[in-house]
Amino acid sequence: MAKQLGRSLLLKIGDAADPEVFTAFAGMNSKTLTINNSAIDVTTPDSTTPGGVLWTESLNGLKAISLSGDGIFLDVAAQEGRLNTIAMAADPIANFEIIVPDFGTYSGAFRVTSLDFGGETEGAVTFSASMESSGVIAFAAA
Repeated sequence: MAKQLGRSLLLKIGDAADPEVFTAFAGMNSKTLTINNSAIDVTTPDSTTPGGVLWTESLNGLKAISLSGDGIFLDVAAQEGRLNTIAMAADPIANFEIIVPDFGTYSGAFRVTSLDFGGETEGAVTFSASMESSGVIAFAAA
């Protein structure tokens, strides 16, 4: 895979219509996707040599994907406005897509865990958001 520009990593939010249309966040300067895998420790001593060396054994535990991003607030209703509506909802879940160029697309439901707005006296209004997967996240290779 060839090197890719960081700005080509896209975070898109669904509009909840049928069929659902996804819109990329404009003004987003950084985006991060993290795949988390927890393990369940099932290490047990050998019954024939209980004082011997123990090797860690594990089972698959929880799998979760988290997203985060930040950028310049552009007040685009299809993006920041939709994200704000979701974050303020009683059940803040929506469909998102994350496109990793020349690699693939992650898609599924994510819970908006935080939405922050900020600004400096001599700067633009900024925003940052964090999301966690809510159910199975699909991956489609490019």
